[in-house]
Amino acid sequence: MAPNGNVYVANSISNNVTVISSATNTVLATVPVGAVPDAVAVAANGNVYVANRNANTVTVISSATNTVLTTLPTGGFPGYAAVAQNGNVYIANQTSNNVTVIDSATNTVVATVPAGSVPGVIAVAQNGNVYVTNTVSNNVTVINSATNAVLATVPTGGGPFGVAVAPTGNVFVGNSNSNNVTVISSATNTVVATVPVGAFPFSVAAAQNSNVYVTNANSANVTEISPLTVTTSPASPVCGQPVTFNISGGTPNGTAVVNFGDASPTVTVPLDATGSGQTTHTYTAGMFTATVNGNPTPVTVSTNPTTTTLSVTPNPSTCGQSVTVCATITPAPGTTTVPTGTVTFTLPDSQTQMVPVNASGQACFTTTALTTGTLTASYGGDSCFTGSAAGTPVTVNPAPTTLTAQPGTIRLRLTPLPEFYIPTLSATLTTTSGMPVVGQPVTFTATTLFGPVNLGTAITDANGTATVHNAIVPVFAIATPFYTATFAGTACYTAATAHGILLFIPL
Repeated sequence: MAPNGNVYVANSISNNVTVISSATNTVLATVPVGAVPDAVAVAANGNVYVANRNANTVTVISSATNTVLTTLPTGGFPGYAAVAQNGNVYIANQTSNNVTVIDSATNTVVATVPAGSVPGVIAVAQNGNVYVTNTVSNNVTVINSATNAVLATVPTGGGPFGVAVAPTGNVFVGNSNSNNVTVISSATNTVVATVPVGAFPFSVAAAQNSNVYVTNANSANVTEISPLTVTTSPASPVCGQPVTFNISGGTPNGTAVVNFGDASPTVTVPLDATGSGQTTHTYTAGMFTATVNGNPTPVTVSTNPTTTTLSVTPNPSTCGQSVTVCATITPAPGTTTVPTGTVTFTLPDSQTQMVPVNASGQACFTTTALTTGTLTASYGGDSCFTGSAAGTPVTVNPAPTTLTAQPGTIRLRLTPLPEFYIPTLSATLTTTSGMPVVGQPVTFTATTLFGPVNLGTAITDANGTATVHNAIVPVFAIATPFYTATFAGTACYTAATAHGILLFIPL
């Protein structure tokens, strides 16, 4: 039908076109055309294009005046025609295996595009792609109407002829020799389904509700193909959480081809006797458009929230004791993917340590240098999981210590001046478990009638022993029977005191 409501009917035997007013259902004119006119297509500007099979021409009629504007040459045996959104008219030439492209604005041939063997029917998708069924080569040629270049050649069943594009953008091709319909996605130009129909499917038409109707010439019936219904659950999935695709309304005992819209391969889902099936897929975070037999299904996947829990074992602990610190990263329930990335631990003394998350979703480390205070763990997140943090108080008690003092001897030396001295004073500092305490000061003193006398201070070595050499003893202290070794204690170790015997053996 032309924009003004006129209807144009090609009369193949009388080589003319009848013009009917759709308003009054009366014949307005009879327009002579070429030999054996077949297909008719109307452009948006009102020009009518009639393919003349036996004349290898196209007659252009003005719908405003119902007069012939021009006659254009085509390839051999021009058949079906279609008009793209940009005004290009496409004519399938069955014996020359190509397509003639006419500019409806200038009524000139602008291109000749190669097709397959015996091109038949032409349909144009919403995105401007032109689909030409090739009856003998069993495929469809896809032409870009903007460039008139071949985008793809898509395989079909046997003897493809009728073709129609549904509002969903899927292209339905009736295969007359294999009694089925090939469904092609116009977005990807790939086959998304094959639907069995009746015997010798010939014509294909798509309704506005996306139902597709196929006439089956040899079985004398019509097959109705309904669009699939696809729902996903959960409705608001998070990254790493399996998304279930629930499919219904398909062909009983047929299949559904699911393209998840990411880099993963497509899967074929078997449908049961009711035309229903199910499959699951796990996404990363982002917005995706899955297609099920070419029907688009948007899926929005959010980043997965996490919770960090922190454990310190043992807690309380003793200074210098080996303590294991673990952060466990827990995502949303039902998640099958484990978080990755790192956890940054901040110790009570403000020191930090970065630890990777392992395959169990944990980050752990062991330390002997923990102090009392608050310990925090901060998970930085990754492309799939959000960050989270936790903190816990830790208590590190001072380790009890024991100091053991060795006997000392007061001696006399005469040179360079006479004086009393102790050659060696030593005391060993250990924890109550027997571990040496290293690097701590021990002070040695002697108690006399005149008060305490400092004999010296030394630092404990790798064995926990502090040693003072050649300590000078005043004359008034030579009768002191013992000395005292003192460790004043630290935040990590308790104080300790020990008494050692002093023997006066001057010579």
